[in-house]
Amino acid sequence: MPNWVTNKLSAPSHVIAAMLNDKGEVDFNTIAPFQGPRKYDSISCAAEQAAEIMCGIPINSHPLIGALEASNRARFDIKELRDDCFQQFVGFLENYRACGYLHSMDFARKVWGTKWNACEPTANPGEGWAQFETAWTCPKGVLRELSKRFPDDEITVTYADEDIGSNCGTYTLKAGQVVAQDIAPPWRGMTEEQQAKWSAFAYEVTGQTPEPEDA
Repeated sequence: MPNWVTNKLSAPSHVIAAMLNDKGEVDFNTIAPFQGPRKYDSISCAAEQAAEIMCGIPINSHPLIGALEASNRARFDIKELRDDCFQQFVGFLENYRACGYLHSMDFARKVWGTKWNACEPTANPGEGWAQFETAWTCPKGVLRELSKRFPDDEITVTYADEDIGSNCGTYTLKAGQVVAQDIAPPWRGMTEEQQAKWSAFAYEVTGQTPEPEDA
């Protein structure tokens, strides 16, 4: 299971409204939809690897992960793909040709900045706010796309990971650029005073209650 990140947005009412789908829910597809012709509920790792090889997608830049990917690619044999995986491989190629991404999760990770859509969303355009959960990270990519759509308006984003005190902060976007920010540094590099500050911040954003020994 991923760590969940609580995201809170403050912006003019028309900006918040632009994030909502027909059900009135925050939906990243209203901001930056995947344009590939083929969509899949599950992804075959073998089909994905075949498509990465065929499309010339570089291996991971991390030395250990990259070495593992290179080794796996060297041993890959497309003739060993099951029929259903081969059909998905072909679909990935069609997607890549159409939009430059193999599948919607590939697109989400690279464009939205998180692997899934907004979860547990609530919003009030009239009051100028929205709140939702995302997996692992604040979806900075999709929020930059929203900001580009409304270049004259500021969007303030406050976020905090359920791993209290880490991966949290506040920043303001205008015309797709960060114009102000206050982001927590890595936990191990914080002073005790900083740890206390960012822990209190994260508890407030997430609504979690500190354990007695943490209070």
